[in-house]
Amino acid sequence: MSDTIKAVLFDLDDTLYEEMTFVRSGFHAVSRHMSDKFNINKAEVHLSLMDILSKQGRGRVFDEFLDHSGLYSSQTVDEMVEVYRSHKPDIRLNPEAISTLKGLRTMGIKLGIITDGLCSVQKNKVRALGIKELVDIIIYTDEIGKDYWKPNRIAFLLASKSFSIEPCEATYIGNDPAKDFAGPNSVGMQSVHLCKNKHCMEESCQASIHIASLDEVIPNIIIKNPNR
Repeated sequence: MSDTIKAVLFDLDDTLYEEMTFVRSGFHAVSRHMSDKFNINKAEVHLSLMDILSKQGRGRVFDEFLDHSGLYSSQTVDEMVEVYRSHKPDIRLNPEAISTLKGLRTMGIKLGIITDGLCSVQKNKVRALGIKELVDIIIYTDEIGKDYWKPNRIAFLLASKSFSIEPCEATYIGNDPAKDFAGPNSVGMQSVHLCKNKHCMEESCQASIHIASLDEVIPNIIIKNPNR
């Protein structure tokens, strides 16, 4: 590990903002679409979608809703998916994300985001969050190819190259032990687990540092980095 951290990279979903706010926003857009299409109550549609999500998780929420409503067709499922993916999200950066990004920038630290997911959806999120001007680079792994989504190491190497630094001079902060830390660890980059929501600290977590809030980044990782 380098004695000097020159760049900090972040995951996007559930790290810099709450992903569930995107889901709710998308469901609102879908509910409006369904209300217009079938003349049904949009508030009831939204409640039904959220109820199915809470009970069954992601994957077949729209299918289940249409089945229960007697409205199922593959075309309507496709329409709902497209509305969800293409809507203008009503989402906000977490306050601690804003203060951390601005604080790091005043210290001269380079900043970046590495995010998985369908590229068009992730770019919609970035625009809605107004985050582009707060960071130096954004790497959408989907633009490289789905085989290169995290935990693949390629995005972390590309970020280091973009900043003209060694991977060991950067820190990556994410929330999901299943995919966020194997990549940066494999290239010698410091990895930090933001322990929140469903992704609490686990014995199997490969992150080198664990934090409960982004407010801990500057004092505990940059200023008091144990490897400095």
